[in-house]
Amino acid sequence: MKGTNKLNTMTNIVYIMVDMLETNLLDMEAEYKKQGYALRHDAKRNFNTAISAINKLKKDVNHCSNDTQENFGNDADMINALLLTMIDRCGDDDEFTFKLYNYIKAFPSRLNLRLDLDSAFGHLFNK
Repeated sequence: MKGTNKLNTMTNIVYIMVDMLETNLLDMEAEYKKQGYALRHDAKRNFNTAISAINKLKKDVNHCSNDTQENFGNDADMINALLLTMIDRCGDDDEFTFKLYNYIKAFPSRLNLRLDLDSAFGHLFNK
């Protein structure tokens, strides 16, 4: 996400998240099959609807240059890896997640985005 402003950063994030969702949906389906399970009829219909909608959203990216498409894919893979690693390392320990969030937040901003995300952890302080 080099050379971006807030508007195109948010747009890029949406396309990256769509790519991540597709990856995780397909990985989930493969894992189900590997373990001998299958999605119920209604869940399979919803799965197919989601994949179809994702493919329609990704058509916009298909109009970009090959380099841009590759950058989207690389960004999606890296952010997905970070997300899965955080989920694996933090589990359901919200306090540890908050510590990791603050660690990352301590680094200088690269895009000068105004981020007010601390409220996501409000439940930790309202006990």
